[in-house]
Amino acid sequence: MPANDPFSYEIPSELLHEVKVGARVLVPFKNRQMIGYVVQIEEITVNRKLKKIVEVLDQEIYLSDHFIRLTQYISHYYFSSWGEAIQAVLPKPFRRQKKVKYRSLTAVPPAEVLSPARFQLTDEQAAAFQKIGEQLQSNQYAANLLFGVTGSGKSEIYIRAIQEAIRLGKTAICLVPEIALTEQLKRFFSIHFGHQLEIIHSKLSEGERWFAWERIRTGERKVVLGARSAIFAPLSHLGLIIIDEEHEHSYKQDQNPRYHAREIAKWRARDLNAVLVLGSATPAMESLLLAEKGEYQLLELTKRVDSKKLPSIEIVDLNQAAAIARERVIISPKLQSAIKTALERNEGVLLLLNRRGYATQAHSPHSGELLMCRYCDVPLTFHQSLHQFVCHYCNYRLSESQLTDGNQTAPIKFFGVGTERVESEVARFFPTARLGRLDSDSAKLKEGHLPILEKFRKRQIDILVGTQMIAKGFDFPHVTLVGVILADTALALPDFRSSERTFQLLTQVAGRSGRGDREGKVIVQTYSPYHFSIQLAQKHDMREFFQREMVHREKFKYPPYKRLINIVVRSKKEQKAIEQIQALKKLLHESLDPQATELLGPAPLPFYKLRGQYRWHLIIKADLSYAALHQEVKKSLQALKKSNLVYIVPDMDPLAVL
Repeated sequence: MPANDPFSYEIPSELLHEVKVGARVLVPFKNRQMIGYVVQIEEITVNRKLKKIVEVLDQEIYLSDHFIRLTQYISHYYFSSWGEAIQAVLPKPFRRQKKVKYRSLTAVPPAEVLSPARFQLTDEQAAAFQKIGEQLQSNQYAANLLFGVTGSGKSEIYIRAIQEAIRLGKTAICLVPEIALTEQLKRFFSIHFGHQLEIIHSKLSEGERWFAWERIRTGERKVVLGARSAIFAPLSHLGLIIIDEEHEHSYKQDQNPRYHAREIAKWRARDLNAVLVLGSATPAMESLLLAEKGEYQLLELTKRVDSKKLPSIEIVDLNQAAAIARERVIISPKLQSAIKTALERNEGVLLLLNRRGYATQAHSPHSGELLMCRYCDVPLTFHQSLHQFVCHYCNYRLSESQLTDGNQTAPIKFFGVGTERVESEVARFFPTARLGRLDSDSAKLKEGHLPILEKFRKRQIDILVGTQMIAKGFDFPHVTLVGVILADTALALPDFRSSERTFQLLTQVAGRSGRGDREGKVIVQTYSPYHFSIQLAQKHDMREFFQREMVHREKFKYPPYKRLINIVVRSKKEQKAIEQIQALKKLLHESLDPQATELLGPAPLPFYKLRGQYRWHLIIKADLSYAALHQEVKKSLQALKKSNLVYIVPDMDPLAVL
């Protein structure tokens, strides 16, 4: 069980020379033995007898001073225990009560370094690379926001910056938001870095992650490419951290400790005097504000490589389309025509809908009531390929046959559209086209997402339908048309970041079009054609969106002008959750400075019941300068008389409140 505070143990005389700070040890804890980590050694005089350390489990020191400081920071800032923070940093085999041995390389390494073609940098690229190179040579902390339009060549700057870091005797981490992007960049990075490259992501087995971690720790690898958890790679002489698509919400962990990889990267870079590069065509509002304040060096790439034009974006008003067709429209005549033209020209088509399944709502053929999850306060989604109604939160399932009992005279009424339904509609309109679908359902199949992407890249798939997975960073030169089936999915969410998410998603997916020799086109279907996030995405105007959005954020005291803490209380007993949240609010009200904070709630969360638990929450809005915030919140949480039937989860800097 992760501990909130360190415990003191006596070092037996026979272990005096083995116990070191950072060592993994076996210790008695209550009525059993547990794994612990030595974080401090000191001579103390106590009035009581201490329990003794039983065994030192490893000869190697796996938790360096740097990582001890890092885990302390994570524990404090993100309201986790120190033990949970340490577990997040180290691979899972360390949690077992046995010695861990590392054998030399047996895994197949990446491809050998080849002699890649050297592209001529644009003036903007050259200026950005020069600045990063100067920072690397200075051996001082520096943070950069690489703000470049889609297709402007950010990846080439990443490659050259890493090469420069290696030339200076340093190592580098490059984070990407999706596993699929890790695999895409793996080919690109392997050409340049070969045996120096290590890949880390959650699809690796425990054994694979362990051997990768050891190759990194022992210096066999100098470059790490991976998703969120790769930020903890134990590289020596770490000099450069790159976060591609830095705005992506997938960099925020949704379980304890609820860290944000961007903030961990910033902390590590400061602690090690390294250089941080945050890259995006649609930076987070927080990052743009820090660039305006001068805390980040702003490096801009305003043009695509080879002066390729950004795609034209056309907005289709689904209200008008539905009025003409006298029914809801999934694929408008405008989009149908554009798809037909692209297919005739042998060009690739991407269709985005950020909802999976066939229908997002269904009504019982017997009662007419909306089909809801038994354990969650959410509608079930129908998946045609499974012939099942599925809860996307707890995975509760109801088969189609269970609902109809074989009675075809009482049809199920479906509402809402998912990627399966779009795929079905496209097949109806274009029966000879080769279709593919990429969402979390298809990615879970045995083949996974890689074969689908590879088939599309090789033009064995003409039209690829997908969720936001297809919007991030992919480079398909043959794609000339992107269709957004419904741009309103994020706007409908009760979240202050909904406009930002909509603008980012539309801009990012639009950027997949026209990256080759032919100009790109984007058709955005929406019921909100005049919403400023959609209008400004059409103009590719990130600056204007930033100005408009920041007025709203400042007016209603949202980040980045305030800090948020979302404290969720959940329980299978509804009344227990209510009592606990009310008691916590009272303690917070007494503890927090009313001049520096504002308490909102308690209130039920938008999805009130999930996985059989009722959920209430409090939101704390705090001034950025309120230094005592964490201390006072922790004091209130510790003072609360907790019920065993209730779970309390504080989330620092939440990206969603749902």
